[in-house]
Amino acid sequence: MTSFKLKKCIITAYICFSVLFGINSCQKPSSTPLKVLVISGGHKYDKVEFNDIFKNLDNMNCTIEETEKDPGVLFEKVNDFPYDAIVMYNFKQSLSNQHRENFKAILNKGVGLTIIHHALCGFPDWHEYEDIIGATYVDEEQTRDGKRIPRPIWKHGVDMDITVEDSKHAITKGLSNIMIHDETYKGWIYHDGNHLLLSSENEHSNHQIAWTRLYNDSKVFCIQLGHDKYAYENENYRKLLEQGIIWTAKRKK
Repeated sequence: MTSFKLKKCIITAYICFSVLFGINSCQKPSSTPLKVLVISGGHKYDKVEFNDIFKNLDNMNCTIEETEKDPGVLFEKVNDFPYDAIVMYNFKQSLSNQHRENFKAILNKGVGLTIIHHALCGFPDWHEYEDIIGATYVDEEQTRDGKRIPRPIWKHGVDMDITVEDSKHAITKGLSNIMIHDETYKGWIYHDGNHLLLSSENEHSNHQIAWTRLYNDSKVFCIQLGHDKYAYENENYRKLLEQGIIWTAKRKK
C-alpha cells in the first residue's frame, strides 16, 4: 500500500471512530472554571434568587460570602488569593486600613471586580473606593472641599427602559435594548474615565446605568441594576453579569 493510500485509510478510520464515539477533532479542551468570590451583606435582599444566579453561571465556581460588617477577612491572603474575580453586593460596610491595602494589592494583581447595585455605597467612609469603581454614592449629605455632595434618592419598583450604549463590547454582546423592573438611583456622581455601556432616560434615575473602568491592573465593571428577585430573574440581567465577570477576569466566553 502506498504512503498516500495508508494516510487516507488512517484518516477515514479516525473519522468513523470520531462519529461513532462522539469525538470532535476540532474541539479544544475546556478552560479551567473561573473562581469567583461573591460578597454580600449589610442590606436585605432576596437571597435564594440572588444565590441562584451564581449557582448557574457557565464555567464558574462561585463562593458566596455574606458578611455582617467587615469583609476584610476575605482579603487576608494577598499573595495566595484564590479567586480570579470578585463580585461586590455589600452595603455600608467598612475596611480596616490594612484590609484596604490588601484589597488594592489584590486588584493590582489583576483580579477582576464587579460592583452590583447598592455596592456603589459598599464602603462610604473610604474615598479611594470611589476612585476604584468610578462613582460617588454617599450615605449622608456631606461637603468636600467646599462642594456639597447630596445624598442620592431612590425609587423602588420602577419599569425601566435601558439603552445599550456600546453594543460591540464583550459585556453587552448579544444584547439589544432592555426592559427591567428594578430600583432606581438618582443624584450620585459619575466619574471621568469610565466607559459607558448602559443608560436610561427614566426620570427617577441617573443617565448612567452600567460602565467599565480600569484600576491599575484590574478591570472593573459596575452596574446600578440589581435590587431584588425581579432583576435577578431577568435573563438579560443575568447575561450582563455573566459576561461582565468574564470580562473582568480577562477571559473570553
